[in-house]
Amino acid sequence: MIGPLVAGARLVPELQAQNKDGALKELIGHAREAGAFPEKSLKKISKLLSDREAIGSTGLGNGVAVPHVKAEGVGDPTLVLARCKSGLEWQAIDGRPVHIIFMLVSPADDPERHLGYLRWISTLARSTDFRRFLLDAADDGGMRDLLEEMTPKDAS
Repeated sequence: MIGPLVAGARLVPELQAQNKDGALKELIGHAREAGAFPEKSLKKISKLLSDREAIGSTGLGNGVAVPHVKAEGVGDPTLVLARCKSGLEWQAIDGRPVHIIFMLVSPADDPERHLGYLRWISTLARSTDFRRFLLDAADDGGMRDLLEEMTPKDAS
């Protein structure tokens, strides 16, 4: 289940954005470049992500945010994992800046799989070792190696 999500994940070693809105736009841009969803869906997905943040911050604490939505017109779940070593204000639950962002966009008609992915991401977000190793990874290859290492073996 998680293996294909990891295999297709877009990894961003360093976000250029200076704030949450800019980060969301940049994350969507990376997903678009990877052909993750149709061009016609970009505005809607962007609005869904902004609306989700308006309901409540996706900043989980410990320097991690997980903006996530389910959207019509999305074929396969898409994960963009990005780092921002300098940190971004995200209105996180602990008030600290965010350094690791998991953006998850899933098809609207598969809520169970979306929740399964969020549970896995939450496990990673709570892991002090994962957070430290991810921030220390030399490049996107190192980030992918870590993600693959953290993928459950029965998750292909």
